[in-house]
Amino acid sequence: MRGVRRVALGMAFSFFILSLGLVYWQVIQADTLLKDKANRRLILMENRVTRGGIFDRNGEIIAQTQTTNGKKERVYPKGEMFEPLLGYSTVKLASSGLEGNLADWLVGVKKATPTQAVQQLFALPRQGNDVVLTLDSRLQSIAYNALKGKMGAVVALDPRTGEVLALVSQPSFNPNKLEANWADIISRETDRPLEHRYFSLFPPGSTMKVVTSAAILRSGINTTDLYDCKGSTVINGQVISEQNDKAHGWVNYNMALANSCNTYFATFGVQAGDKNFLTAAERFGFGQKIPFELNIPMSSISKGTDIPTKLTTNLLAASTFGQGEVLVSPFHMALITAGIANQGVIMTPHLVERVLDPTQNVIFQQKPEPWLTALSKEEALKITSGMVTAVIDGTAAPGAIPNVQVAAKTGSAEPGGNVPTHGWYIAFAPAEAPRIAIAVIVEHGGTGGGAAAPIARQILQAALSQKEGVK
Repeated sequence: MRGVRRVALGMAFSFFILSLGLVYWQVIQADTLLKDKANRRLILMENRVTRGGIFDRNGEIIAQTQTTNGKKERVYPKGEMFEPLLGYSTVKLASSGLEGNLADWLVGVKKATPTQAVQQLFALPRQGNDVVLTLDSRLQSIAYNALKGKMGAVVALDPRTGEVLALVSQPSFNPNKLEANWADIISRETDRPLEHRYFSLFPPGSTMKVVTSAAILRSGINTTDLYDCKGSTVINGQVISEQNDKAHGWVNYNMALANSCNTYFATFGVQAGDKNFLTAAERFGFGQKIPFELNIPMSSISKGTDIPTKLTTNLLAASTFGQGEVLVSPFHMALITAGIANQGVIMTPHLVERVLDPTQNVIFQQKPEPWLTALSKEEALKITSGMVTAVIDGTAAPGAIPNVQVAAKTGSAEPGGNVPTHGWYIAFAPAEAPRIAIAVIVEHGGTGGGAAAPIARQILQAALSQKEGVK
């Protein structure tokens, strides 16, 4: 009798554990499983669910499901312009990009309405939700066309809210008739059209000097003092050179940032110390996960660790002007720029503005929230002053706009090997009341002023030509 009781208790305990497992996976982890790109359930659901549309901030259609002769087809009216950001969704290829990450909204399983819940329970045909993005098709188009034929990325943000206004990676691909063209797309190993270059990690070059500026300002170094730039200097046996060995002569902080003086930032960055430099980098988000609808690799200061506890003098010197082992994504560089523009506060970036149910009721509305406080207001204003000087009389002059005060910084980053530098340009405008912040990178494009600034200027001009609040 005792043995039977033990068997019965063992079976009861096993059923209890199994029940807990079912509750955990089917209730607690249900949303996580649905979002997993390896899970085709959401895609298979679309035999009876009409996936909702994706729209830009002005209501322009970016993706929609069309039904022809009873057959559903996902179509993308803008073609390549929003790829690879928008991604795709097919039974054969699964999903990627926003189509994958927003699938729970698009098929109506996240915050389902009572009607959707009943339809889902009884496996009835139903309509998914529409998602309205913060993206502006007009800016996206300008960025896409300006970058076309090159490899690189453009990121544009509203620094006041964290809204992503444009997100372009080139080269891209046409998502229409994707399955028929898939073999050709994945065979393009040289230009890698599926790569999200705005999230890829690159050496930032001299754009990193805005981060080093925070370390110098925080250390108490007098930025009005003059420094004699002779074209190169030696720090701990390491030769630090200016681009083309150009001697800038006597410069203060503003002039050094405007002329992108490597020796100034290396000298005073080392004097400020690795602790101040690493603290400044961390406050700007290095070594931290960026909260966003898509996954973004963390930017790092050194290999093997995202934020080290200390740096050697030589690595610190190289890191101050964005070389050494520093890696950052264009998206993160845009956030850093936006933080300076927003008086030191980096807002949480987001792509989803709102979600509408099938009857067009708003079931989700994004609210702007701060992410990090990178600078004090005074520090942000001092860096802004240097960036304005860079446009008025410095390397960032090619990004100038008539009758608009632009704050900007160029960068020419050496990727290693005998190849041209990556051209960077970060900017925001108007400098006195910023409405847009931008980061542009042209891979192996040469100088930031020559390759990236003209692209940034086009986008800034278009953004500022539109009246506030007009959609």
